[in-house]
Amino acid sequence: MEVTITNYDSLVDTEIEVDVLLGSAIVTLKEFLNYSEGDIISLNKPAGKGGDIYVNSRIIGTGDIIVIDEKLAVRVQDAMDADNVVRFFFDEKEI
Repeated sequence: MEVTITNYDSLVDTEIEVDVLLGSAIVTLKEFLNYSEGDIISLNKPAGKGGDIYVNSRIIGTGDIIVIDEKLAVRVQDAMDADNVVRFFFDEKEI
């Protein structure tokens, strides 16, 4: 689909869900079922590395995890350029 000004204008007002992945771990189901409150799951990402920013299950950037007003937030450090993000949504027929 070709991106036109009209399509672009309608797209930028679309609400999207943004997920930030801090890291991941591979454990067995048995290990998972044995976890209880206070247990710690070690993630695969080194300390000090930021989170991966996803939109619709596609990584679009990375950022530093920070705290603002007692809530977690992400400060964008690296992001896909706007043209590629828009093209992704048109290709996925999100509008």
